[in-house]
Order: sequence, then structure tokens, then C-alpha cells
Amino acid sequence: MSKSFGRHLRDLRKLNSKYSQQEMADMLNISRSTYTYYETGKSEPGQEKLKKICNILSVDFNTLLGYDDNDVVATAADSSEEAETFAPLNRTEEQIIAAYRKMNSEEKEYIGTQINKIVKN
Repeated sequence: MSKSFGRHLRDLRKLNSKYSQQEMADMLNISRSTYTYYETGKSEPGQEKLKKICNILSVDFNTLLGYDDNDVVATAADSSEEAETFAPLNRTEEQIIAAYRKMNSEEKEYIGTQINKIVKN
């Protein structure tokens, strides 16, 4: 996740609720400074905190993370290895995804092109 996630989180909080940063922090059982770090991109919430944020703001993960239907690159139907598509991520895969999410749109496009070239070979 990145500063763009933080800005998106802040916008969702303001649009979907009347909660202050302190109120969000209290509901998440964290300090206000930790929550502020989420919104400024200095820190990232873990999966459990993301679930709680979704519940508090009444949004799903895709909305919280700023994805829409156009962001989906491939579906299970596109892959002959469906079982691998939905397998849990290992640590290396999580690190790759975390790095990808920090990239700007041009970098993501470049990486996507390179991955597609590799997969086709």
C-alpha cells in the first residue's frame, strides 16, 4: 500500500462516516498516531485491521484498496492453472504485491507488460 491508499482511506472515512481519526483509532484499538500513519502512507494496516476498517466504513476490500472492475487484469477463466490462481500467497508473493502497490501507474503498466511477455514464453 502507499500514500495513495492513505489518501483513499482518508477520503472514504470522510465520505462514508462522520468519524474523526481519533474515533477510528478507538474503534480499531490503536493509537491516533498509528491511524494517522495509515492515512499518510507512513504505515500500513494488517489484514485484521483492514477487515475492521471495511466494517466500520461499510465498504468491501476492493473499495477500501481503491480497486474497481477495470483493475482486474486476469480472471480464473483466463488461466489454465485455476488452483494456483487462488492458492494462498507465500511471503515472496506478498512482498512482490506490496512492491507493486507502491509503484506509479506507468511502472505498473511496464511490469504488467513484462509479466505478460514472460508468461507467454
